[in-house]
Amino acid sequence: MTEPFELSIRATGPGTEGGRLPLAEVARLAEGLQGTMERLALSISGREQALGRRPVDVVEAVRLDVVGFGKGSVVLRVRRDGLSLLDGLLEAAYAALIDGVHSLRTNPGAVPAGFTTQIIEGLSSLVGGIGTSITAIEFRRGEFTDFVLNAGLRSSLREARRHTTSEEVSLAGRLHMADFAPAALRCRIDTYAGSVPCDFDEDLRSSVLENMDELVLVRGLAELRPDNRTITVLRLEDIKRIPGVQGKGLDELRAEQGIEPLASADELAGEPVADFDAFLELLRTAR
Repeated sequence: MTEPFELSIRATGPGTEGGRLPLAEVARLAEGLQGTMERLALSISGREQALGRRPVDVVEAVRLDVVGFGKGSVVLRVRRDGLSLLDGLLEAAYAALIDGVHSLRTNPGAVPAGFTTQIIEGLSSLVGGIGTSITAIEFRRGEFTDFVLNAGLRSSLREARRHTTSEEVSLAGRLHMADFAPAALRCRIDTYAGSVPCDFDEDLRSSVLENMDELVLVRGLAELRPDNRTITVLRLEDIKRIPGVQGKGLDELRAEQGIEPLASADELAGEPVADFDAFLELLRTAR
């Protein structure tokens, strides 16, 4: 039997004081790591990431289980015991993750070998919560630190995404429906052509909050559907309020259009309709 594969994930920053960590952030770490391992395993095994569920044998080969949670600089311990269906794939995926992170640090903007768009996007989501509350996430095996996720790596991933995402876009619209939970960080921009779902990093949280329900100009990297026109998600990089655009109140609109309050409900009746009974009879015969 092979030796157990065990990782210690250590989060540091003001948000971990007292040995605490928001449950939403724990979920982000666990989901982000597991999803990245699965995507790397697919890439290593020569399979393409398609829509729908990932192959069961690959998912099982890199599955990790939570086995402990420690205080201090909050530590989450995950492990995999025993043999997998695809022996060695878990070790290979983790080694590729280490190499990819180091490559991103030394060559910002360059996409590491074997890293697909989905891998880059998954890592970007994993580091999206790094900011004022959590400043770094450290991954260790035994006594050695394999790599650290921090603001520097987030910047490198942002540059790498420019080479994997279909298009960088700017659009104007009204900012609505923001979710500020650490594991979410999403919002919506309503434009004349429709609504665009967006997500953002921790460093844009205050800007999004300040501009809620305002008309804004945003810039970011768009993940597109196969038609290369429909945006599935816009990953915000910059947001600015459009100055001098203010909505009018009801009283102002009423005065402009010459609308007066109703004196009686009878005013809603409108003008008589000629041959209305004949119209009703025609509807009944058409059933």
